[in-house]
Amino acid sequence: MVTIVSACGVLCSGCPAYLGDVKGVAHQQRTVAAWKRIYGLNESVENLACGGCLAPDDQVFHTCRACKARQCCRSKGFRTCAQCSVEQCPDLEQAQSLWDGVPDLAKTLSREDFMIYAQPYCDHRQRLAEARRALAHPTQ
Repeated sequence: MVTIVSACGVLCSGCPAYLGDVKGVAHQQRTVAAWKRIYGLNESVENLACGGCLAPDDQVFHTCRACKARQCCRSKGFRTCAQCSVEQCPDLEQAQSLWDGVPDLAKTLSREDFMIYAQPYCDHRQRLAEARRALAHPTQ
């Protein structure tokens, strides 16, 4: 599977919503139930599908459509915010702050639930920082 990273550094391709419709109704039902239990989200099975952060609006998980970091990235033709020269961006900070508490779920979730429903949202700041460094100093 190709690794897809969001504008803010979340691992889209690891998210259960990524291609959720392709993974099937059983997958969608398990994810909806897990997200309700873990995050208190009340999603419908038909909403659990996403083409990744930079996909067109009609192919992105509904909560991601309004993300200003995503919108900015798309408007500039970037794959991630790492490509942007603005390092102290309030839109990026707002997007990343949504995920900052997710690593704490390791204390309360089973290892399996953490790996499936939380891990893709962890390390987003580091992932983006590494991408920024790689762009600034490409290997030859």
